[in-house]
Amino acid sequence: MANFYKITVVAMFGVVALASVAEAMAINRCARILRDAAGRETVYNACQTCITVKVERSRPGQNLGTPNQRDFNIPGGTHQLLSFRGPGLTRIVTESACPTAGAPAAGPSAGPTGQ
Repeated sequence: MANFYKITVVAMFGVVALASVAEAMAINRCARILRDAAGRETVYNACQTCITVKVERSRPGQNLGTPNQRDFNIPGGTHQLLSFRGPGLTRIVTESACPTAGAPAAGPSAGPTGQ
C-alpha cells in the first residue's frame, strides 16, 4: 500500500511538472526571430494582438558588461526589422501585451516638483 502512495505522489509531481513546462513553452508563442539570407534579423508577431517584445543581443567576446537590449511594440500580424548588425546571438527575453492607451505609467509620478 505504501508503494501505491509513492507512485501516486510521483505521478502528481510529474503532471505538475509537465503543466509548468507547457506553460513556459506557451509564454513565447507570438514572437519569432527569423534571419534572412543577408543576415538581417526580423521579429514577427504571429498573433493578432499587439505585443511588447524585449530583445537581447550578445556579441562574441562580449564578456564584460551587459548585452544590448531593446524593446519593441509590434502590432498583431506585423514584423519589426532589428537594427543589430554583425555576428552575435539574438534572443527574445520577454514578451507581454502592449500597454493600453490612457493607462497610468508605472514608476514615480510625473507631477510638478516642489509640491
